[in-house]
Amino acid sequence: MWKDCLKCDRVWVFVGGIAAAVIGKKVLKSPKTREVCVKTVAQAMKLHQDAQTTFANIKEEAEDICFDAKQEAAAACDCQQ
Repeated sequence: MWKDCLKCDRVWVFVGGIAAAVIGKKVLKSPKTREVCVKTVAQAMKLHQDAQTTFANIKEEAEDICFDAKQEAAAACDCQQ
């Protein structure tokens, strides 16, 4: 009877799931894992902040270019009249 159970794939999947849960819990509780996660999140937050700053700079530059173009267009219209 036990030999038949050991041949069943579902039994091995179940045993593998239990093993993964036990090992996973130990890995997640590890101080090294926490340290790596904190560093990763900190880097992601820095990248996000850098991206926002870059986007703001690009937006300001585009607004300046648009303003200058409008002034040039207005000046060109005044000269033609």
